[in-house]
Amino acid sequence: MPSPLPHVLRPLPARSPRPWAGRRLGGGIGELWLAGPDSQIDLPGGATTLDALSALHGAALVGERGMQRLGARFPLLVKLIDAGDWLSLQVHPSDALARRLHGPGAVGKAEAWLVLAADPNAMLVTGPRPDLSEADLRARIAAGTLGHDDCESRRAVPGEFLELRAGTLHAIGAGTFVYEIEQPSDLTYRISDWGRPPVPGRHLHTAEALEAVAPTQRAVLAGAHFVPTGGVLAMDEFQLEVLGPAGSFARAPAGQTAEVVSVVDGPAVLSGPAWQTTLEPGQAIVVPAGCEGYTIEPGPTSRVLVGSLPT
Repeated sequence: MPSPLPHVLRPLPARSPRPWAGRRLGGGIGELWLAGPDSQIDLPGGATTLDALSALHGAALVGERGMQRLGARFPLLVKLIDAGDWLSLQVHPSDALARRLHGPGAVGKAEAWLVLAADPNAMLVTGPRPDLSEADLRARIAAGTLGHDDCESRRAVPGEFLELRAGTLHAIGAGTFVYEIEQPSDLTYRISDWGRPPVPGRHLHTAEALEAVAPTQRAVLAGAHFVPTGGVLAMDEFQLEVLGPAGSFARAPAGQTAEVVSVVDGPAVLSGPAWQTTLEPGQAIVVPAGCEGYTIEPGPTSRVLVGSLPT
């Protein structure tokens, strides 16, 4: 018999050095992974991961929706991205392409961004330029010459949400700070690294990108002023809610989905029948699907981001 699942799980944030990193997360740190399959969890019996706990506890952690989608695997990935320079121009595979290229257990990568902060001139690439033909797009990817002039760009605006389905050509520009929620996958096909010198483990993926890219697909604006359109950002693969500032919000996973709760702009207090914890900016907890119910109380300037699986 496995040990009882804790009321809540607090992943250890994982810092990821990147050549394009800004300064908000610490010197050289471009990404802070708040919660995902490989996130470390310290328990009385020793350290483990969210994926290992999902395999052990199944629906009690990931919920019925999680079991239907991926089985006993942790179904979400949440991170912060701080860009001091352009991220690579890239594309992610669909579930079907991921399985074909990387094996039956591979997962594709749809994602969504919430722009937390941005310099005045910060930009985002959100797809190919509308008048660029598919033939020209593919030819330039194959030749390694696809550049900014071939891309559709938009200003990075704090409080805006963008949905990016698998296959969307995209890049995050210098001066942008982003919260990202996505499928539990790190499959990224780089099309261009904007002339940065190659380093071990960081190369282009031209053949894979040509298979993955959807030439007419673009990121979709899905909310502004930190409010998702319709109240919830809902994609087929996940959903995202924003709670606060202030107030008290009752939550009830009801056995359906794990919830990844993250805080930006200030602290929040979370409490259940037998537990209470405080989250500061840049921290997250995972509330198992079997939780009996809990309350989120954001501070007067706080926003709480709750990622979960959709119905």
